[in-house]
Amino acid sequence: MIKLYKNTDEGLCYAECWVDDDMATVHIGQVGTSGECWEEECANAKLFLKKFKQRYESEGYAAVPDSEMYWINITWQVSGGELTPADEEKIAAVYDNINEAFGWLGLGYADGFDTGENNGRYFVTLYALSVDKALGVTAARENAGIEGEFEVTAEKFG
Repeated sequence: MIKLYKNTDEGLCYAECWVDDDMATVHIGQVGTSGECWEEECANAKLFLKKFKQRYESEGYAAVPDSEMYWINITWQVSGGELTPADEEKIAAVYDNINEAFGWLGLGYADGFDTGENNGRYFVTLYALSVDKALGVTAARENAGIEGEFEVTAEKFG
């Protein structure tokens, strides 16, 4: 997958492409929107991705390094120190929800999770990387799919 970004008068825009079998998917738009998406036949994935990258880089798009992104942290309480199968299913579902939403909105991607304890209360924190702090927080709140209380915070990656 190739994901590139460009600042414009309308805001930050993305252009991304990936290849499955003999079909390439191109997805472009303004960060925070689902943009436009289409498929093209692709006989040579490596060549297609190279041409895609050259085209969009010539238009001023560039990759955003992780060091310029924001951690979006989604935290919720679990019942005990050991994760139950239900907790593990919930973590997987939240991860999938965030990864899908962040991808289709051009924001970034889910990056993992951690567990911890504070004053006898146990928590899970799922981490995602986003190119936009405010839009990342909003997308996490709207798409996590968590019933009950949870907290979303953000901080600069570096």
